[in-house]
Amino acid sequence: MKSVGILPLLMGLLTLWTELPAATEQKQARAGTCPLDYIRCVQAETDECATDSDCKEWEKCCYCHCAMRCVEPAEETPGTCPAVTVVCPMVDPPNRCEKDSKCPENRKCCDTGCGKDCVWPQNGTHLS
Repeated sequence: MKSVGILPLLMGLLTLWTELPAATEQKQARAGTCPLDYIRCVQAETDECATDSDCKEWEKCCYCHCAMRCVEPAEETPGTCPAVTVVCPMVDPPNRCEKDSKCPENRKCCDTGCGKDCVWPQNGTHLS
């Protein structure tokens, strides 16, 4: 019967322990959308970020000018608000958003017939 050294076992556990926080940390996309980028790249540049959490508190990590960069989110989400099809039973209902850049996942801040809320736009981009 072969003896297994304790050193390789300890090294394996230490490696697993150091990788655990990175694996369990949740990196959530920030509200708002990336601005449109119309630049044609001749050569890719070095990325400045990989996720929104690599950027300042209000910035998003977006493809801009041939690389991933920290930029201010676009003020308006592409697409149009869906048609209002309900009549609100409330007088002066509360708004749940102020502008598109405060909505998550490429949603738009739209009048729902019962106050403003973040909704999926028509003819817009949905994140999966």
